[in-house]
Parts: sequence; C-alpha cells; structure tokens
Amino acid sequence: MNNTDLMKKDTHRETILSPGLRILIGAGFPAAVFLAVFCLLHARKGVPCLFYSLTGLYCPGCGSGRTLLAFLHGHPEAMFSGNILFVLMAPPLAGILLHEYLRLVFPGLHFRPVYMSQRMIRVLAAILILYGILRNIPAFAFLAPS
Repeated sequence: MNNTDLMKKDTHRETILSPGLRILIGAGFPAAVFLAVFCLLHARKGVPCLFYSLTGLYCPGCGSGRTLLAFLHGHPEAMFSGNILFVLMAPPLAGILLHEYLRLVFPGLHFRPVYMSQRMIRVLAAILILYGILRNIPAFAFLAPS
C-alpha cells in the first residue's frame, strides 16, 4: 500500500466519540441553538457588532443578527436589507452543521464527514474578504446593512 492509498483510506475514517461526549453534544448543541434563538428573539435590533463599534467599518457579518431576526419573525423583505451574504450562505452552512451533528451524535447512521478542499476554503475566504471590503465602499452602499 503506497502513501496515496493510505491517504485515501484515512480521509474516509469515521470519527468515533465516547458515549458521554455524544450525549453532551447531542443535548448541548440543540440547547445552545434554542438559547441563541430565544436571546435573539428578545433582542429588538439584533446583536451589536464589536468590529463596527471599534472601527466604524462593516465586517462581513454585520447585519446577520438583524437578518436572522427578520427570518424568525417572518419578514423576508427585511432579511435582504441586513446581510445578503448571510442569506445566501446560511442554508448550506445549516445543512453542513446538521449533517455533522447527526454524524457525531448518531454514528450508527453512517454519514461520511463533510470535506472541503483547500481551494474551496480559499475561495470562501476571498468572498468574505471581498464582501467585507465592498460593503464599506460608497459605490456599493447597497451591500451595507440598513
């Protein structure tokens, strides 16, 4: 068996967690999501951005709290005025998180881990950086959170 075969075999190895850790993740993750949604529903304007308060510039995540709040309250038109990148990236990210949660907590379901290539990670990082830069340029003011 050469190195390439070993690497291929290793990339599909299942992560096995102890039963206690699976129970902790199994109960803790939904509890954390519930707590976050509960807190967000009681926040009237979303969560303030530390980066914006320190620099006066919009980060790629600015407006995500208001976007999620608009989604939870059923206001789709308001979702797009907060953070359009969050609107586009939240569904696939939620799918990946749910997939990994089920894979770790219920190993008997035999989900494969989600892998992202280094190229895809670089492309996503470039998109985030470019979006963060563009939304601070006056010509692209439509990207700034309202």
